[in-house]
Amino acid sequence: MGLENVVSDILKSAQDQVSAIDSERDSEVSTIIEEAKRTGERITGEMVASAEAEAERIRKQELSGANLEVRRMTLNTRKEILDETYRRALERIRGLDSEPLIRSLIRAHEGVATRVYSNQQDQPTVEKLCAELLEDTLTEIDYAGNIDCIGGIVLENVDRTVRLDHTFDTIMDEVSEQSMKIISETLFEQA
Repeated sequence: MGLENVVSDILKSAQDQVSAIDSERDSEVSTIIEEAKRTGERITGEMVASAEAEAERIRKQELSGANLEVRRMTLNTRKEILDETYRRALERIRGLDSEPLIRSLIRAHEGVATRVYSNQQDQPTVEKLCAELLEDTLTEIDYAGNIDCIGGIVLENVDRTVRLDHTFDTIMDEVSEQSMKIISETLFEQA
């Protein structure tokens, strides 16, 4: 019985060791698998968070770009409307009877101005007003020629050192520049 018992004990001991090794191996494998799962979940979480952050950054960038484009288009449209409003105002001014205004401008500057310019359309009116002034007050203002404008006059003194621009174009430009904010707020109801 001796040898069989020894062989049996050795086999049993070997099987116990194999079982212990298998059990230890299974435990280590389970630990490695669990660690790999945790690492995989952590990496997946980091990648998802990174992808979500990148997607949010891209969304904000696209939204910002779209808002900028909308703002640019709105400003361009407003500028077109303001330009059209300005053009229409000039057309209405061009159609007004300017004789009373030209008369008051010439009378207001008699004694200072000796030359007057106007557009070709107003030339007969201005020449008539200059003749009336000479008749009424013996003040002479000569018609000096045509200028390119929609209406109004330009006055000069005798030595041409003073030039007063009372053309409707210049007046409209000055009024438009000074009133642009109010005009824009009125047209577009801004606060």
